[in-house]
Amino acid sequence: MTAMKSQTNQHAGVSPALAALRSATRDLHADLDSRSPLTGELTPHDYLDHAARVLGWMRPLESALWPLWPDTGDAAQRQGKSQWLEADLQAGAAAQGANCPHAPTPGCLAEAFGIAYVAEGATLGGRVLYKRLKTSLDPLPLRWLQGYGEHTGERWGSFQRLLAEHVSSPEDIALAQAAAVRAFTSFRDWVIDAAPHRAGPA
Repeated sequence: MTAMKSQTNQHAGVSPALAALRSATRDLHADLDSRSPLTGELTPHDYLDHAARVLGWMRPLESALWPLWPDTGDAAQRQGKSQWLEADLQAGAAAQGANCPHAPTPGCLAEAFGIAYVAEGATLGGRVLYKRLKTSLDPLPLRWLQGYGEHTGERWGSFQRLLAEHVSSPEDIALAQAAAVRAFTSFRDWVIDAAPHRAGPA
């Protein structure tokens, strides 16, 4: 049955590594989606507070992640997510805040792909949120949510190709899965659970 699933995934354009990452993080991803402050009614202050928390998680992650990337040209296009968040905070005259002390750091290339799966996948949902929030949160640029703009789908496709090329053995896939779970968990702990709770309506 495992072999049949693998063949089906390959025919559908999904590598064994991508299928394994999706399976390992499905519940964590769903939990984060259900609890994200960006899915409800949002003020500019709410968004900026969230962006500061994400920046504190993203900044140490990026400094450790992209030097391990197998394609330096591709890494150069991906390593500016902290700058996107900083641009939003600067536009809103908001402080950047502290770095997450337990942000995930890869020890090998397979772990780098597991962590990047979380960071890169966020750009897909961000584009959807940008379309919904850009008017209500104007004049904030929402640079973080814009992601790669019209190239977001293209960049996700290139990530999938690199993942399939560099993470293929069972051992590497298991390392990538564990790293992705750590990344989702640390994001949840720092950005969602440790964030100040917004007051409800009076």
